[in-house]
Amino acid sequence: MVESGCSSGVERNLAKVDVVSSNLITRSIFSLRNPAGVIHPDVLETLFRWSKFVDEEALEEWEARLIGSEVIYTADKPVNRKRWQLSSYVMSREEADELRSKFGGGVSSVHPDEWLPSAGPDAPFILKIRSAIVVTEADEEIVLRKIQEEYPDRIILSFPPQLAFGTGSHPTTAGCLRFLVDISRARGREGWTMLDLGCGSGILAIAAAKLGAERVVAVEIDDVALRHAIRNAARHGVEDRIEFLKGDAFSLLCGKERGKFDVIAANLFSSLLVELMPNFPQGMRESGDLVISGFLTTQTREVVAAGDDAGIQFDDFLRRGKWIAAKGCLPKTND
Repeated sequence: MVESGCSSGVERNLAKVDVVSSNLITRSIFSLRNPAGVIHPDVLETLFRWSKFVDEEALEEWEARLIGSEVIYTADKPVNRKRWQLSSYVMSREEADELRSKFGGGVSSVHPDEWLPSAGPDAPFILKIRSAIVVTEADEEIVLRKIQEEYPDRIILSFPPQLAFGTGSHPTTAGCLRFLVDISRARGREGWTMLDLGCGSGILAIAAAKLGAERVVAVEIDDVALRHAIRNAARHGVEDRIEFLKGDAFSLLCGKERGKFDVIAANLFSSLLVELMPNFPQGMRESGDLVISGFLTTQTREVVAAGDDAGIQFDDFLRRGKWIAAKGCLPKTND
């Protein structure tokens, strides 16, 4: 894992929408900057959580304050409750106390056994993608063997719940996975490359490698998420084909250091997709595919219009509830 530079000095924000349970709504923002620091994937540390409850009508104002202060945070609330809980997980008590001093709220410690729950072996979550992939939250060997026996011709991806987003349970992740299966079938099992912007726990990057991508670059800013993405890649035996980066996605798209990609995946909020759209073609090869998600049905027109302006044609859409995933491409040029 290496860090990518941020030559423009412009602070950007990427949003991930990957965690939703039956009784909890969760949102997260990752400020895309280039902090120093080395990730040690084999060490699980106690985290410190700053949190504050805010009313529904004040949520947008508080989110703007946190984004403006470059705070990585989550916002969640139990269904049928009015108040949202804003939380930020940091590596030191000093950082958490600084947030409390600036924004109020409280601070608590979160031990590894509290933020890495095990999936229940009796009823593991199962997500089937086409006839190619099975995603499960189970990580026990006996459970995984049973799943493989039941689906002998499918790739089994194991992503137990954790703070690092991306177990596959959210509709945006499922939509992206389905498009990746279709792309792998169209491109063949070998020879294509992919860039995953905001990789979270690494589920899309790992799926691409398992589906035959020979090279994947995965970008993430959050230390906890990136640590688990690295561990998950090793668990699935594809660490040699995924390069994990910590840095600025805008600089990565505009730079030439890592070349262009056959596929770019971006599971982000609509406003960030719109902002990134003019930069996508710079990172895509001719006839490259763009897989996007994280936006609502009501935001589709704006996202597609931004794609049109950038020369990207969206020709396939998946709707799961209120969420949309879309696949676009750069048209072939006539020489």
